[in-house]
Amino acid sequence: MEQSQESSGRSGLMFNSIKKSLHDQCKVMFDYALKMGKTIDGKLVIPLKKEYEELSQEELLTVFNYLSNLVKPAMPGTLLLFEKNRQSNSRFKKLGPLPIVRWFMVVAIISLFSLIAISLFPQVDNITMQYSMLQGSGWSQFERLMFLLAASSVGASFYALFKMNGYIQQGTFDMKYATTYWSRYVLGLVAGVLLSELFVVFIETLPANPQPATSNDQAPLTSAPYLIKPILAILGGFSANLVYRILNKLIDTVESLFKGSTDELIANKQNELETAAAANEHLIKSTTANSLLTLKQQLMDKGVSQDILNQVDQTLAQTIDIPIPDLGIGSTEDEKE
Repeated sequence: MEQSQESSGRSGLMFNSIKKSLHDQCKVMFDYALKMGKTIDGKLVIPLKKEYEELSQEELLTVFNYLSNLVKPAMPGTLLLFEKNRQSNSRFKKLGPLPIVRWFMVVAIISLFSLIAISLFPQVDNITMQYSMLQGSGWSQFERLMFLLAASSVGASFYALFKMNGYIQQGTFDMKYATTYWSRYVLGLVAGVLLSELFVVFIETLPANPQPATSNDQAPLTSAPYLIKPILAILGGFSANLVYRILNKLIDTVESLFKGSTDELIANKQNELETAAAANEHLIKSTTANSLLTLKQQLMDKGVSQDILNQVDQTLAQTIDIPIPDLGIGSTEDEKE
């Protein structure tokens, strides 16, 4: 008895919680619709004047369905998150409408300042930026890689903020995808470093012992190979898919060395399709020929005229594309003579 009362009490609390959530979302959607200048049917939103305890489930669902269709493509849950952020006492709420946006805003600012600060180090110059991973050593090599990592972080955080901004403007941001932005950020860091180092073959080769650059060595922007690596790092951070496609293409190229050229693969695939089509055609013809022979035998049993039997024979010949052998079926008295 006590267990049943406890379970009914829990279900009642859960039901009240759902009603309160629906009521809060309806109020937020109503406020959003007013701010967006939507035309609202006053009769359908009158129940919002009451508290959620006084409303029935049917009334709440009716208002919720009406308002959710009115504010599309915005999502009720996202609008409720925005409202909770406006009511919060966080000092950083001006940086973004959601905590994840504020975090990425901070990451982007730190990445940008890190990029600028590391570029001021004396070991990071137009000579060391043209080194590969196997060139250089010590602290200067570490600073060079940290500079590329900061550039990758700038590109990755810029992509995340740019992507989230589009969903936030439409009110369609879903917090269940928040972790994917962090994983995409880490992929951007890896992709930026890989892209800037894998493409070192396109950068002008340096002498074995390059002389340190002087203040008068000002190369024009159009012939500045030391800018290629930071640019590639930013591009890799912004588009991790680009590095994935490059690596995937390299894998396909290596596999083609063992499987044959692309033309051979296409020819083999075409031969397989032609063989399968021929086998399918032969099966269809055989099935149709058997059906026609069965039909001819049934017509002979019923004593139909020879003209009809000849038409069946012609259809059978057209189906199998060969002359009909003498099966000893349907021959007339004149043919026997």
